[in-house]
Amino acid sequence: MRVFVLILFLSISCGLFSQHFSNILSGIVYDKETNQPLWGVNVLLQSGNIIRGTSTNETGEFTFDSVPVGRVSLRLSLTGYQPVQLNDILITTGKQLTLQIEMQEKVNQLSEVEVTARRDKSKAHNDFATTSVRSFSAEEMTRYAGTLNDPARMAQSFAGVMTSNDENNQIVVRGNSPRGLLWRLEGIEIPNPNHFAGSEGATGGGVSMLSANMLTNTDFYSGAFPAEYGNALSSVFDLRFRKGNHERHEITLQAGILGAEAAAEGPFSKRYRGSYLINYRYSTLDLFALTGFKIGGDITPKYQDLNFHFYFPTRQAGSFSIFGLGGISSLGETATDDTAQWKTFQDKLSYEQRQRTGVVGVTYLRPLPDGKSYAKAIMSYSNTRNIFSADTFSFNLIPYNIEMNKFEYQTLRSHLFFNTKLSNRDVVRSGVLTHHLFYHLYSREYSFPDKARFVRVNQRGLTHLVQAYIMWKHRFNDRTTLNSGVHFTFSHINNKLYAEPRMGVEHILNEQLTLTAATGLHSRMDAVSTYISYAPGKSGDFPNRRLDFTRAWHTVIGVNYNFLKHFRCKAELYYQWLFHVPVGADTPYITYSILNYDDGFISFPLRSAGQGTNYGLEVTLEKFFSQQYYFTFTASLFDSRYLATDNRWRNTLYNVNYVMNILGGKEFTVGSRKNNIIGTNTRIIWRGGQRYTPIDLPASIAAGYTVLNNDAAFRNKLPDYFRIDFGINFRRNKKNYSWVLSFDAQNVINRRNPARVVYNPDNQKIETRRSLGIVPVLSWKVYFAIITKNR
Repeated sequence: MRVFVLILFLSISCGLFSQHFSNILSGIVYDKETNQPLWGVNVLLQSGNIIRGTSTNETGEFTFDSVPVGRVSLRLSLTGYQPVQLNDILITTGKQLTLQIEMQEKVNQLSEVEVTARRDKSKAHNDFATTSVRSFSAEEMTRYAGTLNDPARMAQSFAGVMTSNDENNQIVVRGNSPRGLLWRLEGIEIPNPNHFAGSEGATGGGVSMLSANMLTNTDFYSGAFPAEYGNALSSVFDLRFRKGNHERHEITLQAGILGAEAAAEGPFSKRYRGSYLINYRYSTLDLFALTGFKIGGDITPKYQDLNFHFYFPTRQAGSFSIFGLGGISSLGETATDDTAQWKTFQDKLSYEQRQRTGVVGVTYLRPLPDGKSYAKAIMSYSNTRNIFSADTFSFNLIPYNIEMNKFEYQTLRSHLFFNTKLSNRDVVRSGVLTHHLFYHLYSREYSFPDKARFVRVNQRGLTHLVQAYIMWKHRFNDRTTLNSGVHFTFSHINNKLYAEPRMGVEHILNEQLTLTAATGLHSRMDAVSTYISYAPGKSGDFPNRRLDFTRAWHTVIGVNYNFLKHFRCKAELYYQWLFHVPVGADTPYITYSILNYDDGFISFPLRSAGQGTNYGLEVTLEKFFSQQYYFTFTASLFDSRYLATDNRWRNTLYNVNYVMNILGGKEFTVGSRKNNIIGTNTRIIWRGGQRYTPIDLPASIAAGYTVLNNDAAFRNKLPDYFRIDFGINFRRNKKNYSWVLSFDAQNVINRRNPARVVYNPDNQKIETRRSLGIVPVLSWKVYFAIITKNR
């Protein structure tokens, strides 16, 4: 931190004599419902007191040269379309900004009432979304305190969202297990895009593989999803890579605690509008280890990842793109060879985790000749391999394996859909998704009660999932919209078909007040191992093969009130009923429900007879970024319960009852010409403690291992969770490059919140394990352009 302050002071001193710098701002304007470029759109740019104007060409493009660095605003208008207002767009040197802007056609062309479409964060890129959605930009993701450039940690700032623990980015949404989250990239499902992920079914990890340098606006859904989204129960991340700069080559370099990173983008040639965008990162911790300075255990946490997006437009045949995401990571710890230092069981334990994830895909977008329709096809191949091994050692240093988990998936996916605008009132979209999963799963674990090792899963094979949907959007007028649809899922693993109707309504009372409501049925396929694990019981050795998918009915009612130009208050009341939930079939698992687990293999009989309920109220008060500051307050009151085989309603693990977030930030322009920016950001998180099942201490002492009092499952509650994150950054603009120095601290007050309660057999006591303390992240990033004579 002292180094940061010193560099900041010297940079500001030099910046007092800075020159005036500028860059290019360009964009492409599309019809929101047909994806066709719009010609003749009037575009006004305001930078301070200066207003400039231009219009889009036949390909929907516009360009402003020599735009001063800092924050600017745009207003777009076209006869027959609702105006669009974009505020506080950040212009810097070294990196050209290209916007993709959508405009919506008016229903009543002669209407005297004008509804201006601003960049509303409650509006999704998907035009069929009605409620429970939040859109955020890559710039916001790098700005908010404690996000560590991670979309999942960014979402923890939203109403109804919390972390399951500080050691990874798994999120709990409206009381649902993290395993109900769906990740999508470029319109298709992808495997868990995080390093150091957990076991089967995990949706989070310690470090995100996704780079903020690659992402454009992201849509995050917390309930009542449109019919396009299937195989999701709790939430959806719909991610998109941006296109690389097609006019000039640009380089981004970054060095920090999270890794050494390099990104490159630019055109394939001067006369072709295709572009490339690539980002690579390597673990800084491993670089330190190579110099002899180790952080963590004996096996240094290391990771590397690669993101890429290649865009190939054609004159008549539409556009193609190739995208990809990949990561490799490992961590672990080895027992000391000096047996005299062994005091507890943990001292003679070694473990190692290795992970490999890769996705590569191709998209094809084809506008149709009628000018009102388009078709899109996405195909992808993904491979995920995760290995976890744990050994304990005898005093002769002979290892004995007590846990070995291996799972590997190779998946072929496709998504084909057709979108057509029947009129300025009606839009229809229909599509088909296919998933072909080749799996190889193995799990062996030592049973302390039986004092023997058992193989829980040892299977390889192929299964399929086929989904189809149709959606219809009808606009009664410019103020009232109905979104309806149905999603179908057929599962080969249990040979069952699921039909899921969805509907949402939005009514704009006036410029300030909007009412929304949505309802729908949703389902989620659990990890493949849940269905094929060896679990001998009354129904045979493989009783879980015909388990139903967990299903949930979501209902949401919302109100959105915009006031004082840049302020918004939003409230949503929701109810979720979950049914056909896998629960333990026999004693001693009659209190087990899959709703209480983040991940893991399952090796006992289940039945689809469980239920769950989540209901609550969420309130968001937000001041959008303007006048160089922003703030957000969110509060969520909710109740989350489940019903298992014992027929008793209980708290779920995640029923913390209340969550509150306060976050905000302020920018200060410095330098004689106000070219440079200092930004400060803070986030405060307060929520109830997670639930846990009490430990039966006498029984645990007698057995020599943990024995839970399952009759009181999840009755107890940890103390409240409280955390403060803080970030500060300095942006310096030069003629053809800019750089950003930032310091971000998660849990800046170093409060180690209680995380879980465990039984320690070495001292025969119940102990409280605590979460991470302060996590400081210092980084330096530089952007620069490779300037040629012909732009």
